[in-house]
Amino acid sequence: MTVHAPRFQPPILHDLAPADLDDLLPGDVRDGERFEGASLAGRDLADLTFSECAFDDLALGGLVCRGARFTDCTIASADGATVSAPSLTLRDVDVSRSRIGSLEAYDSRWNSVRFTGCKLGFVNLRGSALVDVVFEDCQIDELDLGAASATRVSLSGCRVGALEVPGATLAHVDLRGLELSRIVGIDGLKGTVIDESQLTQLAPFFASQLGIEVC
Repeated sequence: MTVHAPRFQPPILHDLAPADLDDLLPGDVRDGERFEGASLAGRDLADLTFSECAFDDLALGGLVCRGARFTDCTIASADGATVSAPSLTLRDVDVSRSRIGSLEAYDSRWNSVRFTGCKLGFVNLRGSALVDVVFEDCQIDELDLGAASATRVSLSGCRVGALEVPGATLAHVDLRGLELSRIVGIDGLKGTVIDESQLTQLAPFFASQLGIEVC
């Protein structure tokens, strides 16, 4: 099987205007701005749109932002215990060195997105559509892709405690190099690629699914 790698190009941002988020309201549209040391913590801000923006040292704890859209954005050193962002749209977004305890992003649309060097707790992408998504050198406690569709997704150098894929539709999903502890819904792995060492590691899950007793 030929595996097609995710197609991702980092956003190139120029001449951004320094700005803050203090006066942000639900439904606001912000374009071509740079935010440093800003905070969205504890706010309820639905239907936000950020285009060609850069975020550095962003506080997110307790943010609720259903329907938010980020396009051509970079996010570095974001931190938050909980973020509720169902129906989140990410397109051409680069996220690095960030920590999020719980990200509720079910029914989302992610296209051309990269997470690098991030520590993520529970990531709920149930029912979402992912295309050209890269996770590099990330630690994820639980990744829920139940009933999601994912095309050209890779998890190179990552550690995932639990991967949930019941009802998922996957194509060109590259799990090689992923350290994985537990799988839920192993039938949903159709369309993924693993290496030989992972096959050995996953053998007990396959045996259990097929009702095979290993003595």
